[in-house]
Amino acid sequence: CNCFPLPYLETKDASGMNVGKTVYICDMCCFVPKFDVFDASGGKKFRLRPDTCVGGMCVRCRCDGSKGKCFRIPFVVRDPNTYEPLTTAGNEKHAVIDTLWSGWKNEFCSQKNAYHLAFPSGLSAEEKLLLTGSGLLIDLTMFEQQQDDN
Repeated sequence: CNCFPLPYLETKDASGMNVGKTVYICDMCCFVPKFDVFDASGGKKFRLRPDTCVGGMCVRCRCDGSKGKCFRIPFVVRDPNTYEPLTTAGNEKHAVIDTLWSGWKNEFCSQKNAYHLAFPSGLSAEEKLLLTGSGLLIDLTMFEQQQDDN
């Protein structure tokens, strides 16, 4: 992909203790953004990646859902070894980090975004905190790019 330092985010709890780290992954499928999530000891906990098409080379966009945007790219929380989507105890089919429709005013008159995070079943509070930090990194790297020419 590139030889520059790739984005990462270290997640810490309220006392300042390291909970883990989320790292942008660059591999041969550079058109598909993906992140690996590590716990405090360096063990890989999750892979965050959208669903793909064209043999895994392109992101599969979504154009469905009653509360989501009409066009969005959900990042599915996956098993770190098999890359299979993890299930959630909620109404969602899979654990995801996704953007939501935030209303006409926020969508067109400001740059406010609304996100939805569906956690995998059986996570500890620290693992939920770690995935929340991962959501912030996805927001910063995928959606919060500066658009002015100054």
